[in-house]
Amino acid sequence: MIGIRHTSLNFILSTGRTGSTLLSSMLNMHPEIISVSEEPFAYNLYPKYRDVTNWDDATISGFCYDFYLFSEGKLEAQFGESSDLIRLLTDHRAILTGEIAIKLAYFAFFPHKDKSLVTTIVDKELKFHYFLDDVANYYPQSKFIILLRDPRDNVLTKLKRALKKRKRDSVLFFAKTWDYEYARIYEKTKNTASDRCIRVKYEDLVSAPEETLKRITDFLNVPYTPKMLEYDQKFKEELDRAALIGDTVRQHLSMYHDGLTQKVSTEKVGIWKKELSPRDNDLIWSVCEKTALMSGYEAEGCKRVSYININTLYDLCRFFFNKVILPNTYYWLPFRLKYLIKKLKYGKQFKNGTWATSDFYSSSIPKNRS
Repeated sequence: MIGIRHTSLNFILSTGRTGSTLLSSMLNMHPEIISVSEEPFAYNLYPKYRDVTNWDDATISGFCYDFYLFSEGKLEAQFGESSDLIRLLTDHRAILTGEIAIKLAYFAFFPHKDKSLVTTIVDKELKFHYFLDDVANYYPQSKFIILLRDPRDNVLTKLKRALKKRKRDSVLFFAKTWDYEYARIYEKTKNTASDRCIRVKYEDLVSAPEETLKRITDFLNVPYTPKMLEYDQKFKEELDRAALIGDTVRQHLSMYHDGLTQKVSTEKVGIWKKELSPRDNDLIWSVCEKTALMSGYEAEGCKRVSYININTLYDLCRFFFNKVILPNTYYWLPFRLKYLIKKLKYGKQFKNGTWATSDFYSSSIPKNRS
């Protein structure tokens, strides 16, 4: 790797089902970029390790334990092995700081990728709207790619995914989620320097991928390479590694990200016009209008309707509890209390190589060679 101290750390901000996995896959084809997804350790671990100066075996072991403890349970498809993270930290022991340790953790992802030229980390995140101001302060040189998708297509795609998972969900719940999350992102980035933020539409990414990727690589200060458009071949190779990634992960990727095996197309743009009812489209637009207009989307025939009534009360209450009250309360807690909650819930559980156990690293930490 080239100068970990100078490796930049950047973030994709979006709601789910916006094409963020597609963009991350494209970026990860770049020899100078490593792009990982939905493991917010850059936020979770910073408060505990930012001022640490003594990186002995016990500290490295504790960092690795906490890395797994705060996992979102999505490591298996991308992360290497515990020994990869331990080796990276011990090899850089002499220069370790909390920020460098966090950056090094990204290099333990995608063990088959050559990272010798990597200068840029791009982390795809779906929860940072809750604490984006903290992240911007933790990493003042970071940049943010705000990835957008028409709320009507986004809601429709989420409804289809819920159906695949055999879960019943509502148009109103997903519309409120889209509006809330992007409104929060805009609110928390309004005072961020303009050169730290860029807005990218999913519609532009699939209709003009080369032009859109050039905008993004210029923003990240790396050269564009056409290899970024070969993500589909790489994804097919990863699916063929069934013995390495496991059948469960392979089935998950095939079910929810099968589009990554194909070249970009516009076939999923504007599908709301054919597959959602006019009533549903009007409801989504009524919820999202202000934020959608700020994002560059138009009504396209949709009109404002009243959606607050006795029939929608349950979905509204569920949205406010699950997306507003509960997460904001949790992220408001001091780090020590959040750590205690995580440890009580997951400290003794180890599931699919994701959750940490107190002795998971005990036999893997190499002795200090100094």
